[in-house]
Amino acid sequence: GANRALKSGKSLLPAGVSGVSGSFERGDCVAITLVNGAAVAFGISSYSSTEAAALIGLKTSEIEAVLGYPARAALVHRNDMAV
Repeated sequence: GANRALKSGKSLLPAGVSGVSGSFERGDCVAITLVNGAAVAFGISSYSSTEAAALIGLKTSEIEAVLGYPARAALVHRNDMAV
C-alpha cells in the first residue's frame, strides 16, 4: 500500500512502514525501499532512525504518545521526496 501511495504523490506515513535499517538523523536523505530492498523513492527524513523505528506501523494520532512531543505526521513528506 505504501508503494502505491508514494507513486500517487503521497507522503510516507508510519502506518505504511515495515522496517527501518541503518543509522540516520532528522534531515538526512534516506532511501525508501520495498521489502525486497528495491529503492522506490528518496527523501529527507523527518525523524532519526531511532525515532522512526519506534513509529513503525503507528497511526499519526499515536505518534505524540510514543515520542512524548507533538510531531510531524509523515516520516518523509511528499514535498521532500523524489520518486
